[in-house]
Amino acid sequence: MHISSPASPITRSTPNESTPVANLDSKERSSHTIIEMLDEIIPAEQRSSLSAEQVKFGLMSVDEAFNAFISEQRSKADNPTQRFIDAIAVQLNGDSNDLTNDFYLDIHDLALFENSSHSSDSDSFIQRGQIILGYLGEQLGKLVNNEFEGDLGRWASNLTISGLRTGLVTGTLTVLRQLVGFALEKNLQSNAASPLTRSVMGAVAQCIGPLLNILGAIRDECNGTANTETRMARLITLIVSALALTAAVTVPTALPALASFGSQMAFYTFAQDLVSLFFPTGDNAKPNPGGTAAAGALNGVLQFLSFTGMNYTAPHSGPGYVMAQGNTPPASELESFAFQLSTWVEQQANTPHDANLPIEAQAEHIVESLRPILGDDVLRGAYNAGADVLGQVLMGEAMHALQEKPSGEGFRINPISVRIPTAEQAGNQLLSTNAIRTSIGQIIMGTVIAASRFFSSLSIPKEMVDHMANVAVAIAVLAVRPGTTYISERTNPASNS
Repeated sequence: MHISSPASPITRSTPNESTPVANLDSKERSSHTIIEMLDEIIPAEQRSSLSAEQVKFGLMSVDEAFNAFISEQRSKADNPTQRFIDAIAVQLNGDSNDLTNDFYLDIHDLALFENSSHSSDSDSFIQRGQIILGYLGEQLGKLVNNEFEGDLGRWASNLTISGLRTGLVTGTLTVLRQLVGFALEKNLQSNAASPLTRSVMGAVAQCIGPLLNILGAIRDECNGTANTETRMARLITLIVSALALTAAVTVPTALPALASFGSQMAFYTFAQDLVSLFFPTGDNAKPNPGGTAAAGALNGVLQFLSFTGMNYTAPHSGPGYVMAQGNTPPASELESFAFQLSTWVEQQANTPHDANLPIEAQAEHIVESLRPILGDDVLRGAYNAGADVLGQVLMGEAMHALQEKPSGEGFRINPISVRIPTAEQAGNQLLSTNAIRTSIGQIIMGTVIAASRFFSSLSIPKEMVDHMANVAVAIAVLAVRPGTTYISERTNPASNS
């Protein structure tokens, strides 16, 4: 039922005071009712300061607001409900001639509707709950779709999306990687694999990334998608890969240790790219030299911190735990990665390979007691996931801030998406992104193994050896950052025609 606005300025003399209200038409009765409401809400001494136009404007605004609210509520109702509402409105207006018995409501006393509510307290509680849930759902949608306008909301969205996508994937795959490395190293030692066998396995693992990189470069050249950026990215990564492989070959016993370390890293990088093939990631930052340098430095720091945390708070994990099994460090010395590797090297040097020695005797002290310590594996996954999430957000912020024309909306990570990849996308993922990712993973493994073994041979405390090895890894990560940044900057062949 709409409240009719008077056609002329409202004053107390609009209806004749001596005229009974019942004899007035509906429009006049409505005006008379509104005036009575004004008597209750606004005292006469205060209302005298309001002009007729001000009162008219106020009443029309209230009328429009009521009409909008009623229209909105009716639009949500089904057809029977709307017909029922129309029937009640007609009866309240005094026009019931056209009503049928189906919708006739006998209202003896309209005063019964005064101070009444449309729903019970329980219904109101449910409605409030629905409103709150609707609001929370809307905010959650903005969070996962990165639609907040302010910086705080943007940071929250970036961290949420990165945590749900990158963090969960990295953490889970890190745990699986450590378990794969543990099982592989245990199997190699249980079967008394010779140093030559281990060296061949380590060399093959180290060559997977460079081989994919070379195949990807050939593919880019044949397809006409290669340019200066992609060639530079592949060349830098290939050079650093060759240096890491050379270091692993020249440092004694480093290459045999990569049989398990390199293999587990290859599993990890391929699994990462398989997930990325179906759940791609992206952002609105554009590659630039300054941002690349800043991102490389940040990534190096994060890798140093995560490796240090892994070494000293979760040492019983992966191949290193198997290598040091059965030997405990002195009471004054922490069981660091350098200790694990040096212990294994000493075992290899002091135990000549004897093919005639029963396998059971060789593996007895390992098989009986060796079990994965899942807590340390999970802790390493948390370290790695945290480093990747912070790296994605912080490095993206640096890249976006240093690009030539930063977008006004700030750095934003794309929402989580799912796709069915095409053959072209699969080829790009395997021979470009995965080629660089696998190369970098093997560079990290080769660097940390070679550096740890080399510095362990010097008169340096093992705690310091770990720090020096981690610094070497940070430097390697900084050096190959251009490969990660520019590998996807391929030229569209259509633009060359």
